[in-house]
Amino acid sequence: MENIKIKNVKKILLNFVLTWTLILIVIEIFALFSLWSINKIVQIEGEELYKISEINSFLKSADSNFKSQVQAWKNILIRGQVNKDYKKYKFNFNIKYAITQDKINSAYEKCISSITLIDCNRIKSLQEAHESLKIVYFKNLNLEELMSVEGYKTIDANVRGIDRDLQNQFFQVTQEVNILFENQQNEFVELVSQRYQQIRFFLLVTLALAMSFILLKLYRILKIDSKDL
Repeated sequence: MENIKIKNVKKILLNFVLTWTLILIVIEIFALFSLWSINKIVQIEGEELYKISEINSFLKSADSNFKSQVQAWKNILIRGQVNKDYKKYKFNFNIKYAITQDKINSAYEKCISSITLIDCNRIKSLQEAHESLKIVYFKNLNLEELMSVEGYKTIDANVRGIDRDLQNQFFQVTQEVNILFENQQNEFVELVSQRYQQIRFFLLVTLALAMSFILLKLYRILKIDSKDL
């Protein structure tokens, strides 16, 4: 009788250990899957955010260089009466123009190669408007008039304010992209946070059930049958 009781206890203990091991394996598998799932979310959303941030950075840089280009144009008119200075300031203007074009084109290429909510055609319109503005500037740049006394005023009067529309376009597009970036960033943080809370809740519930099951098993193991007293 005693041997049978010992065998039963061993059997219960073995079942207990196997059950507990199985529970731990299930919890570990779920934890690993959850970590993989969070990493996948971070990877996908992170790549999308990075692309938007790059577009945002390119546009801000283009906007900054465009403002410098406008200032370089003013330097041509105000300080370009001497041929050497004229070449210097025109060179600076062309450098700023080239950098601005490069940044806009980089933003556009990044936009069309990505799946984003950004309207890539608006970026393309920036590039075309910027290119057209240079043509208008140089079309009105009469060297003889520029070299004459206060001749720059006539040139300035012909092109004064024509950069404002483009500046407004830059402002609107950069603002829209910046707002989109911030919204996507907030959604990304919220998504990861929600996923983490779901995983945390499931693990806590699973652990609570496991502990209840363990206590029940222990109670059965330690329970003394009144017949054996």
